[in-house]
Amino acid sequence: RTQAERSATTRASLLEATIALLIERGWAATTEVAVGERAGVSRGALHHHYSDLGALLAAALDELHADMVSNAGEPARTVRDALDRSWVAIGDARFKAVMEAWWAAGNDPDLARAIAPVVAQFATLVAPARIPSPGLRRSEVSTFLLLAREAMLGLAMGRATTGRRALGHERKVLAALREQADQLDERITMSEGVSR
Repeated sequence: RTQAERSATTRASLLEATIALLIERGWAATTEVAVGERAGVSRGALHHHYSDLGALLAAALDELHADMVSNAGEPARTVRDALDRSWVAIGDARFKAVMEAWWAAGNDPDLARAIAPVVAQFATLVAPARIPSPGLRRSEVSTFLLLAREAMLGLAMGRATTGRRALGHERKVLAALREQADQLDERITMSEGVSR
């Protein structure tokens, strides 16, 4: 293999190890030493590719974001579709890595600066603005989707604290959100039919 191929393999191993550690053990256990051991590389090799843990974390989250975006598919066309797509992203087991980084950045200004751009990218995965239909840009719909997103983040936080087990009320919350989304979609369909 060429040097470029070996470097790419090392970087991929470091990124994968970082995400895995964030998910399995949390931010406090995601150290340069632990990442290097998990990836099978020395600390010097880690620093050859990433200046510090913040840069490594930003790169790992960026890679995770790219993967989640590639799996997202077409933009949502209905409120219910937007809700379900948001839950796919937020409910993904790997989203815990994003939450761990987000929590850690709240207490570490240097880390916050390093990961701010990629954390902002994750927000686009669950933002109401992703819905292209003009009829769905109404403030009522945006407010509902923001409320739903915050509720789903709470559910994801619950999963993060229970070893990925759903909280007892998760199904009820999601069912209520889906019912409200269906009602909004029905109202939008009716109003669009009247305006034609």
